[in-house]
Amino acid sequence: MTVAKRMYLLMAVAILGLVSLAGLAYHQINRVYDITNFSNVDSMPSIARLDEALSEFEELNTLVWQHMTNQDNAKKAEIETKVAAAHVRLTDTLKKYEDNNISDDEDKRLLQVDRLLLADYDNLAGNVLTLSLANKHDEARDALLAGETTISKLQKAISDHRQHNVELAIKSADEAAAIKASATEFMIIIAIVALVLVAVIGFMIIRTLMRQLGGEPALAAQVAKRIAAGDLHVAIKLANDDKTSLMYSMKQMTDTIITLLKDLESLADQHEAGNMRATIVSSRFNGEFNTLADKINHMVGNYADVLNKSMSCITAFSQGDFTKTLQTLPGDLAFINKGVEGLRQNIQTLISDMHYMSTQHREGEDDVVMDISKYSGSYAEVAAGVNSMVGDHIEEKNKIVSFVTAIGNGDFTIKVDPFPGKKASINKSLEKVRGNLQGLIDSIKWVSNEHEQGNIDMTLHAHLFKGDFSKVAENVNIMVGGHIQLMEKAMACVKAFGEGNFNAELEQFPGKKAYINETVEQVRKNLKALNDDVQMLVRAANEGRVSVRADASRHPGDFRKIVDGVNETLEMIVGPISTVKEAADAINTAAKEIAQGNSDLSRRTEDQASSLEKTAASMEQLASTVKQNADNAKQANQLASAASGVAVKGGEVVADVVSTMSAINDSARKIEDIISVIDGIAFQTNILALNAAVEAARAGEQGRGFAVVAGEVRNLAQRSAAAAKEIKELINDSVSKTTEGTTLVENAGKTMEEVVQSVKRVSDIIGEIAAASQEQSAGIAQVNDAVIKMDDVTQQNTALVEEAAAAAESLMEQANGLLNSVSVFVLDGQAAPAVAAPTRRPAIASAPSGRPVPAPQPKLQAPAKTGTDDEWEEF
Repeated sequence: MTVAKRMYLLMAVAILGLVSLAGLAYHQINRVYDITNFSNVDSMPSIARLDEALSEFEELNTLVWQHMTNQDNAKKAEIETKVAAAHVRLTDTLKKYEDNNISDDEDKRLLQVDRLLLADYDNLAGNVLTLSLANKHDEARDALLAGETTISKLQKAISDHRQHNVELAIKSADEAAAIKASATEFMIIIAIVALVLVAVIGFMIIRTLMRQLGGEPALAAQVAKRIAAGDLHVAIKLANDDKTSLMYSMKQMTDTIITLLKDLESLADQHEAGNMRATIVSSRFNGEFNTLADKINHMVGNYADVLNKSMSCITAFSQGDFTKTLQTLPGDLAFINKGVEGLRQNIQTLISDMHYMSTQHREGEDDVVMDISKYSGSYAEVAAGVNSMVGDHIEEKNKIVSFVTAIGNGDFTIKVDPFPGKKASINKSLEKVRGNLQGLIDSIKWVSNEHEQGNIDMTLHAHLFKGDFSKVAENVNIMVGGHIQLMEKAMACVKAFGEGNFNAELEQFPGKKAYINETVEQVRKNLKALNDDVQMLVRAANEGRVSVRADASRHPGDFRKIVDGVNETLEMIVGPISTVKEAADAINTAAKEIAQGNSDLSRRTEDQASSLEKTAASMEQLASTVKQNADNAKQANQLASAASGVAVKGGEVVADVVSTMSAINDSARKIEDIISVIDGIAFQTNILALNAAVEAARAGEQGRGFAVVAGEVRNLAQRSAAAAKEIKELINDSVSKTTEGTTLVENAGKTMEEVVQSVKRVSDIIGEIAAASQEQSAGIAQVNDAVIKMDDVTQQNTALVEEAAAAAESLMEQANGLLNSVSVFVLDGQAAPAVAAPTRRPAIASAPSGRPVPAPQPKLQAPAKTGTDDEWEEF
């Protein structure tokens, strides 16, 4: 094999080695990509899941605060439902993390810590909610503030867990950078080693050949050819110091070349075949030719040995063994030792610096670079290339971390500069994450705005999202739908209450939602109790038992005020009725006495008329009788005057009763007007509350508390309007009954006027009787002459007495009629008059719900005895 072929073979081996190294480097680069992509496949979803868990915990803690500060039981029940849903979401998020995102044992341990701290928080939140439900808001607040350490520990634990995943992502990036750097350095080193080896071997081959041949190979070949052709006189030009070259030898051995020609040709063939140990058989030569042959053999063997040693050392370097040493060569061959040692030192220094740089980067010191000033030539270029490559990767890592941090903080406007080449896939992955999160947030905002505008049937389009984003949208839709359905059922039941259907059914809600059933049932119970008491009062009023009252103590809040108002109104109505009844009793007693007196007077007048027939027989007895008659007439006149005064007083009392009943009517009408004003105020309050709720809804999260207050004001206004309506109906019924009582009292007043007139006529007649008796006493001397006339006068007196008796009986009948009129009103402690109701009805009616309370009644005064009672009896 020729020297040129040997060189071609050497170049082919070098190229093959470089191609193999390039393939190995390509494989290492793929490994770098897989490790780098770890942050997208594992770290980023883990960080997002933990951010979601932290957000859900913050929402849960906020709901507990809202429950503690809220005074509305219905709102508390709604918040409890949200608390349960938020806790389920948080638990599901941690479960999903355990199933899909665990990276190593440390990650699993941190998840266990999160769950233990969450259990501690659950105990704290449960205690706070229990105190809040018991309306112990101060104790609930103190308990929550005392548990602030538990809340902080859980927040820190989730944040530390998230930081662990960030560190895993950074570590994967560092490992990728280290692998890529190592692969690149390895490729560069091997390439440089190969190039150096090729250059050194080529240089050594050329130099050796030139020194051995003593000239250009072509010239040596030409000389050798001419010598081989037998031209031993060929001119050979040698250098001044050339004493050992082939050309020199050829010139020296021209005389013996023919002898050595075959051996040399044989030797040349052996070396061309790669047999570097081949020599000339010196025993075939004598003298100097023998020495020459030995020298040639020794020289060729020496160069072969040096070449083998040098190649063995460089081969060890290529295999990573830098402990291999090269024997110190003598003389000019020492430059080979210097070259090999320089190569060893440069490679070891480069590897040491790269190892130090890799170690510092793993420890977080990513600003450490290789000192280029320590190198020269291509080694300096290698160091600069490594520094540039590592710097580019660090810059890319920082950009990705900044993007992920901004997304985690809610900044979706951040931009990342496009990466070149195949690194553009990083931009696509980051933009895809941003797009999915932004799309989900925009959809939730759109649905929220639609619900604020009243379109509560709007939901998220879950089919527009992929993977867990679609599940998040579906779960949001299910949660919102459940709350809307619950609200519609509760509002349907409340609407039925507003329409008067207190028996409307409401299905039993599960879990903590059952608080809604309890609230609705409490409202139903209060409304039924109020309605039962109203029905009981209406039945008692229809039966005349106006002293019956509703028990206000069994009604809570504003319902108690309504019952108290009705009871006070009935008190105002019963007072005048008691007064009228007392006056009627007094009039009835006086009428009875007048009737009894007139009856006695009629009987005695008849006796007097019969006695007049005997007057003629005894004038003394007649005079005595006339004197007695005059005295009795005087007493009758006094009694008639007294009866007239009592009748006048009775008329005045009845007039006062009529005036009082009219005043009651006016007061009832004014109360009706006031109730109408209250109804109007409730309506306006309802409108204002509705407007306030609309404004609070527009204000969004900031107006949520005001919306709750507005809703409560609106509920109170609606309840006030309903109560005002019921009171108005009761007042209207009371006004109608009071009007009927006024009519009866007016009729009694008219009857009393007639009684007064009759009593006055009786009084006049009694006065005339008294005057006649006086005249009879004065004209006793003319009695005998006027017996017949006196008999006539006596007959007239008898007729007048009968008329007075008839008038007295009429007065008694009118008094009984007045008693019958007021007997429909049964008061506590009094029985109805015998003429109106022989049997006394109970003052308290039985009611399905409610206990009637008797109203206090004024004591009835017995009519005072006048001094004329005994005189009437005597008369």
